[in-house]
Amino acid sequence: MTIKDIVAYKGFVACSLGLLLKEHGRLYVPAANFRVDVRGTMQRSPYWDEDFGGFVDRLRESKGKDEVFAILAHEGTPENRTYRYIGHTGIHGIKWPDGVGTTGSMIIEPDLQKNGRGTEAKLLLLYHCFFVLGLNNVRSNVKEWNSNSLGHLIKCGYRVVGRYKEIIFDEGKLVDEIMLQVTRKDFEPIWQKYQETKLLPKLTDEQRAYVTKETKT
Repeated sequence: MTIKDIVAYKGFVACSLGLLLKEHGRLYVPAANFRVDVRGTMQRSPYWDEDFGGFVDRLRESKGKDEVFAILAHEGTPENRTYRYIGHTGIHGIKWPDGVGTTGSMIIEPDLQKNGRGTEAKLLLLYHCFFVLGLNNVRSNVKEWNSNSLGHLIKCGYRVVGRYKEIIFDEGKLVDEIMLQVTRKDFEPIWQKYQETKLLPKLTDEQRAYVTKETKT
């Protein structure tokens, strides 16, 4: 699905891979594809496929607690540009005056999950969380086997703060859930470097070893 003439979310700056985040709505529902709900990719979505439109509507009604954005990739020339819906990302359960919330994302095409677009979308979302909303602390979580998601979050500044033992039933057994958080102080130097270089952050050797240890991969 491609969409013409979409305006970028106000406040977001140019990015290296040509992504926009746009407030989610029914416009993007026909593009949704949930083939990614398999082990080794992103977390399972919190809705049935046929209820995705209702899920989007409920998020819009909870404005102030949940903000979800369609991830749109540029296609075509500047004179004839279209935007391809490739997934969504959001901040959920926002609490004030604490200034906290929990992020979640989904890239809908498996072949797009390892090309940096998920990382760039997360950087744009965190920019929104810290520099537009003014949050203090952002959280996330991954299953203990999900090395891809854990590495993706650590690249963006998240730190592991603990784990719940054997709390999620997955593939016939109970598995751990790894808990992470990122503060503006953690994120700001990553964002500044990204703006200066237009290069996405990469895991260091030390971080790769840590991901392997935490996920037993």
